[in-house]
Amino acid sequence: MSPIAEVLLTCWRELRRNLRSAKGIVMGVLFLLGGSAASLIYAAVMELATRTTGIDEVIPDEAIRSMREEIWSKVWMSESIGGYLAASPSVLIALFKGTLWFVPFITLLIGFDQVSGDLQHRTIRYTAIRARRESIIAGKSLAIWGVVSTLLLGLHAFVWIITIVRGNGTLAEVASWGPRIWALTVVYSAAYSGLTILVSSLTKRPVISLFLGLIWFSTLWVIDLAVSFAKAAETERYWIQYIGYAIPDYYDAWLVTPKAPQMIGGMVILLTFGIAATALASWIVRRRDI
Repeated sequence: MSPIAEVLLTCWRELRRNLRSAKGIVMGVLFLLGGSAASLIYAAVMELATRTTGIDEVIPDEAIRSMREEIWSKVWMSESIGGYLAASPSVLIALFKGTLWFVPFITLLIGFDQVSGDLQHRTIRYTAIRARRESIIAGKSLAIWGVVSTLLLGLHAFVWIITIVRGNGTLAEVASWGPRIWALTVVYSAAYSGLTILVSSLTKRPVISLFLGLIWFSTLWVIDLAVSFAKAAETERYWIQYIGYAIPDYYDAWLVTPKAPQMIGGMVILLTFGIAATALASWIVRRRDI
């Protein structure tokens, strides 16, 4: 059997197992709850903004676009990005930004035991007879990515419907921006799917894998915050921003830039993160005594 066929078979088996499991159902519910919470918060903010202008007064489209541009320019510290995202319903961009915060940890919760669980119970020795270890690891990594992408699609589709029903965006706007924003979150999650499978391959204890992953991903989150603060402050420690190139979180602004080469470059870098981490996990498992 070819390596590609082994990867696809492993991926399909893990996809079915995860999506049918109680853990997959719980994660789906959490995603929907997160989406509904984001929609309700956004609706409350918009209602408050409307009341400040008068109950019967309608905010002009130009004023709304200007407000969006100002907000997103400050969030991403780029006027070009702010102007680009101003054309999208704000709830979709807020969902994208919020998704970037919790995707790493949701991905970890889904996949922390994918390899360590098999190593602990030695079930990998049976599948390793029928398939290459590298194919097994690659298939598991691809399955984690598939599960996260599916859950993200459910979450985003839910928010699309709420956005249209509440009149926070037109059908044309949601159809134009919704799938685009979802696709960018999928690309972003590829990096953490690879990092999750790498964490899972480091130990034979799933609990330890989860603990290590929480420490690692939290550290990346703190580094990203430090880089953002240093960039905003523009102090003599501005050099710290260059540390950001080593973490996936740094490239979220690249995904939403109107500059096509930079956007494509960010997507390629994030996919490379996932591929490199999966390759390293395969090397570790190949050298491990199972």
